[in-house]
Amino acid sequence: MRMNPREKRQKAQDVFNQGKFLLGEKTTFENAFPQVEECVVTIEESGHGISDWSRTRTYRNPGEYINCQNPLCYNGGFNIGWPIREMVEKRKTQKEDSALCQGNEGSPKGHRIYRKCMNFFKYKISIKYRYDEGKTT
Repeated sequence: MRMNPREKRQKAQDVFNQGKFLLGEKTTFENAFPQVEECVVTIEESGHGISDWSRTRTYRNPGEYINCQNPLCYNGGFNIGWPIREMVEKRKTQKEDSALCQGNEGSPKGHRIYRKCMNFFKYKISIKYRYDEGKTT
């Protein structure tokens, strides 16, 4: 299904990028996590709009959200920032979990909601830390 560019629905990262924070500021991954050398997130998404070639995606030092690929979904995706922050706080190197899409299938601007998006994400996070003043992890 080919969609008119006017009808493209914003995804979670788009909404995040346009929003304003009451407290704090947006920043880059590198500034937020200076102790992390590299963070690799592998996503396996299933649901509407997913084909075999696009089912698995890999991100290095990702943004706050992983976007949903459902073309009918508005504000779709899930927050990958929280599990990464928790891992860094506890100095963990590996995590596997799953998440449901937070978005809704609806009109392009999200004014009409038809139903909750049912896309599902399995994710793996691997973090490699920088050395800390002679200490290794």
